[in-house]
Formats: sequence, C-alpha cells, structure tokens
Amino acid sequence: MRIKFYARVLWAPVLLMILATLGVHEATERLSISRDSTVMGLLSQFDGTATTVFVALATLRTSVRSETPGGNARMWRRSVRFQFAAAFALAAFVVATAAAHYTDLGSWAVAINVTTTTTVLWALVGPIESA
Repeated sequence: MRIKFYARVLWAPVLLMILATLGVHEATERLSISRDSTVMGLLSQFDGTATTVFVALATLRTSVRSETPGGNARMWRRSVRFQFAAAFALAAFVVATAAAHYTDLGSWAVAINVTTTTTVLWALVGPIESA
C-alpha cells in the first residue's frame, strides 16, 4: 500500500528532476564555475545545511490517526514531498563534496543544486490542492 502511494505521488517529480538535472548538466558543462573547487566547497556547505534541515523536516509525521477517512492524505503527500527534498539535498551534498576534490564532477554538482532548489520549493509550497 505504501509503495503504491509513494509511486503515485513521486513518479512525475522523479522523472522531471532527472530530465532537468541532465539538461542543466549539459548547459553548465563548459562553464568555468563548475571547475572551481572553492565554489564546490561552498555548495557542499550549503547542501550539508539543507540536508540537515530537510532530513529533520522529513522525519516529522502527522499526528492524525491513519483511520481518519481522507483526512490525512494531504499531510502524507506533504511528508512525501519533504522526504523527496531531503533525498535530493543529500544527493546534492554528496556530489558537491566530491566535486570539491574531483573537478570533473563540478557540472553535475551545479546541475543537482539547481534541481535541488526546485525540489525544495516544491516541498515547501507544493502543488495547489483543493481543501
């Protein structure tokens, strides 16, 4: 049941984030900023902070009982969005930390950071849902 819920909520965002990351990677591959280890170190620090915040937010659970009919579906979707943002922030942290040492990963670090920002905004604001 829970796997179906995650798949239903996340299939489109995962696909969009992968395609967006690939697109941004291609656009930033030739930029000099993607080969600067100082910038990658700063991205790593930013991502470490974002990861800490979103992992903490992702662990929050709703206090509404699960037998409430339809009452907590929006809360569960919001929780899934926070978990998705936390996973993306963690991936961005790992790639940016590695890019500070291996400059060939710089364009991937920039690309994942751009899409992580989108993911974080999606988690905070989320799609407009009817009440």
